[in-house]
Amino acid sequence: MNPPRPRIGVALSGGGFRAAAFGLGCCRALHDTGLLSHVKVISGISGGGLLAALYAYGPADFDEFDAMTVDLLRRGLQAALIRRTFTPTAVSRNLLAATRTLLPRRTGSEPRLRTANRTDALRDELTDRAFGDRTLDQVRHPTLATVLTATDLRTSNAVRFGSLRSSCSAYGTIVEKVTVAEAVAASAAFPLLLPAMERTYTFTRSPGTPPERRAVSLTDGGIYDNLGLSVLEPQRSTHHTPHVYDVDYVISCDAGRGSLPPVAGHFAGTRLRRSFDTVHRRSQDASRAKLHAAASSGLLKGVVHAYLGMPDERLPVPVPDLVPASRVRTYPTNFRAMSAVDIELITMRAEQLTRVLISHYCSELA
Repeated sequence: MNPPRPRIGVALSGGGFRAAAFGLGCCRALHDTGLLSHVKVISGISGGGLLAALYAYGPADFDEFDAMTVDLLRRGLQAALIRRTFTPTAVSRNLLAATRTLLPRRTGSEPRLRTANRTDALRDELTDRAFGDRTLDQVRHPTLATVLTATDLRTSNAVRFGSLRSSCSAYGTIVEKVTVAEAVAASAAFPLLLPAMERTYTFTRSPGTPPERRAVSLTDGGIYDNLGLSVLEPQRSTHHTPHVYDVDYVISCDAGRGSLPPVAGHFAGTRLRRSFDTVHRRSQDASRAKLHAAASSGLLKGVVHAYLGMPDERLPVPVPDLVPASRVRTYPTNFRAMSAVDIELITMRAEQLTRVLISHYCSELA
């Protein structure tokens, strides 16, 4: 008798092109070891969401997907976004939409949506260069489910865009089909640089209930869950979320930079930044702890956490010719064009970590 095929969930963290390159290295390791075909769900945030979408909705052949991703990383998105944003048509459209939100409105009426802004340039660039008009249900791999997470600033909930369903826990399931480019742009709309995407979708709670039109304000999914792990937690209840996925193993590809250096915190700017970093880190630690507790109790067969910023001395076994964390951990988290050297270093470290950690902690997969 053949052993049952493992059901693997992969989570690709946020972190701009650094995360996309790191996720590509993880996917290379999974492909080379024959495990990528066992991935049943891929969860992505921001830059990791871009990589997840390129795999799920780009070329079906892995080598073509790899080449397409490297080309996108080499060419970058930042310069193209600037060109698109400052065309006369885009400037006029964005100013008109912003002005309309400031006009007086009737008492009790809903706030007007800012229906056009700079983030549309990211969506349009992704449409032209990667995804076309493909919608989230049109996955290239028949047995693969996708989840791309954005954050709704109106309700402070996650909006999960996926191949099987898209939803917000505050409102229910989205009725309309959503394009891949829009979902990726929403997940990657880093608040300091890109405005939130304000949209109105039709939501339904359950079959037979009347649909409702609700407005959402979509920004970077990393605000809610920067690792993309929460949808992969076992024993999630369908009473609270439609995103429930049964997996045996979870492989987390985390492009985080690792422990932060000590700071004095004398002034407000430093205190506020470090306070945010502390809350962010605590949330990530809690997500990882839940999965490790699930593995210890038998709810999962194994968890692998490939962490870009992991101290080299903490690896369970030595890795020959390991790309040191110090070479890559400070690479920025923007969408600027990457050099061939940086792509090689980040993807290589991801491959090395993924291989050795799977072999050590989930030897039955290796």
